[in-house]
Amino acid sequence: MKLLITEKESSDEDEEPRVKYIVSNKIDAPASHLIELYAMRWRVETFFRDTKQDLGFGDCELRHAAGASRHWHLLMLAYSLLTLGTAQSALGTVLSRATSLRADLKRSFREAVQNLLSWALSSPTRSIDELMQEVEGLFV
Repeated sequence: MKLLITEKESSDEDEEPRVKYIVSNKIDAPASHLIELYAMRWRVETFFRDTKQDLGFGDCELRHAAGASRHWHLLMLAYSLLTLGTAQSALGTVLSRATSLRADLKRSFREAVQNLLSWALSSPTRSIDELMQEVEGLFV
């Protein structure tokens, strides 16, 4: 067994360094290769956690392979769209540090509500009905 101890470099001086321990049976593999494999595997693990916990894959009980395949493809599409949407938001740099889709979505939702409230408060002369008409116009 090979034990690799890594420390993530941080540009933020206040952030404590994060240490990762990677154990592998590939004794002859270079450390850089093991770190790349770990990074790829981490994306797979977070994808499965997010789809099971947040997108309903954990509750999937289908009898036919075709139905399970369709469900799987739709989950992958939903996950990809949600991930792309949050990555392109104004908080993209903060979201890149988030550990799960749930955290990304919470931050994006919080940002959207904050923007909506800020917009509504900047229009004190309009009535609630006028504001709601403008909001409804966005969804047409």
